[in-house]
Amino acid sequence: MPRRREFDEDAVVDAAIAEFTEHGYAGTDAVGLCERAGIARSSFYSTFTSKDALFERALARYTGRGADEREALVTSPDPAPVVLRRRFTDALGDQCARDDRPGCLSVNTAVELGRSMDGVTALLDADRGAWIDAYAQILARGRDEGHVRPDVDPGTFGPLVHTTLAGLRVAARVATPDEVRAQLGAFLDALSTDAGRAALVAHPACAAEVEPAATTDEGVLA
Repeated sequence: MPRRREFDEDAVVDAAIAEFTEHGYAGTDAVGLCERAGIARSSFYSTFTSKDALFERALARYTGRGADEREALVTSPDPAPVVLRRRFTDALGDQCARDDRPGCLSVNTAVELGRSMDGVTALLDADRGAWIDAYAQILARGRDEGHVRPDVDPGTFGPLVHTTLAGLRVAARVATPDEVRAQLGAFLDALSTDAGRAALVAHPACAAEVEPAATTDEGVLA
């Protein structure tokens, strides 16, 4: 009779997400993964077979978590600039709240590995495509409602929103929260009409987003 596993596979995958996010693919080994997850190396190899296999499983779970968030953002009745700010500040606020600022596993992986691993590339491409589609929908609605500039093409600016957030995630590993906040404010201001800017003032950012701060003169960020 096969021996019953005495650990939670899901918990191990969650531990792997944290380990790979903090140390990267190359900086993570089986010893560190086993220590973090609290399992023996024999259990690690018998269950996950290799670091690569666990890495892909961790990345798949990590990217899969975005589905509910995308749905909430796309269906939100709030003005598009407010929805985009929420997406950015939720992500960047979590990162800036930690001293080590580990960032996003997807972004960190793209920076470190590029397109060198087929399975990883497929996961990143699917995740990127889903987010770009969501951003394009948000921008299209914002343009129709008069909160996003009429010359903003959702097909072009959807990828730009994704790239800007990725870039700010990298910058936030070393930049101060005030610097990150200023760059985000400038980006949103550039996308928005006067009505969009007014909506940002009328919907102040949550105090926990990016880091507590007073509202700017333009009211773009809290």
